[in-house]
This record gives sequence, structure tokens and C-alpha cells, in this order.
Amino acid sequence: MKQIENNPLKEKSRALAVIQDDEGFNWNDFLQDEDHIGSALVAEILIEKTYRERCIVGYRMEEMEKEYNEARNYGRYDKKRECYVNNKGEQLVHPSIIVYNDVLAIIPLSGEYYSNFAKDKDYLKKLDKIIKDVTTAILRQRDEERMKKNVEIWVMN
Repeated sequence: MKQIENNPLKEKSRALAVIQDDEGFNWNDFLQDEDHIGSALVAEILIEKTYRERCIVGYRMEEMEKEYNEARNYGRYDKKRECYVNNKGEQLVHPSIIVYNDVLAIIPLSGEYYSNFAKDKDYLKKLDKIIKDVTTAILRQRDEERMKKNVEIWVMN
């Protein structure tokens, strides 16, 4: 059983998780920075994920690894972007550097998936794009760090 403290008078960063034997766990020990306020909410979302969603993420990771290995075997390395690309030219990341929980957090629960799929015929394409964005976030982060470093070097000179 999980309970989240819901008191508008308290700070938003405070959350209390209660396990079955009624021992409390204070998330505030881990959530020191303002940047980590959403971590408790992500932890709650991850707890709600079922076996189905975890299997979907596992399957996606296997597919990504197959696609990555195929690109590596065929030598589809893009020197400019410094990564392997698939036959469509999209960046590929080895699954070992993808954060599993980030992908799991964006996989919708069954009810949400089917209701959105019924409403929007392009929902599956949009979901695939979101998943692709999350999996390649590490590459974008690397590129941003390199750009900042290059700008600093350029400004120094």
C-alpha cells in the first residue's frame, strides 16, 4: 500500500511513502535540490507500471539493440554526429546507455494507451517519436555539452 502525503500547506517537495508494515520513508532525504522535486512523482509513476509496460520496455530495448548491431555491422557510422544511424538516417544509441526508468515512465498504462489510440489514429507514431526522443536524449545532452565547451574555447581565443 502506498500513500502520498497530500497537504497543500506543506511544500510540494515533501512526499511520504508508507509500506505495508507501516514504516515511513521520507523522500526529502534524497530530494535536496529543486531539480529533484519531480523525482518523487516519477517514482510514484514507476510503481504504477504493470508487467505489461515493463515487457514493452524490454521488447523495445531488444529491438533497439538489434537495430544498433545491424547499423554497426553494416558500418553506418555518421562521423558528423558521432553515432550509428539506421537506414532512415536516425540516430541510434546502444541500449546499455539508455536509462530504463526514463523509457518506462513514458510508456502509457493500458487504459490510457487504448483510449488515446481510439481517439487519434496517429497516436502510435507520436508515441514512437516520444520514445525515440527519450532514448536519444543522451546524445543531445552530449552534443549540448560539446557545443558549450566549443563556445568557451572560442570565447577564450
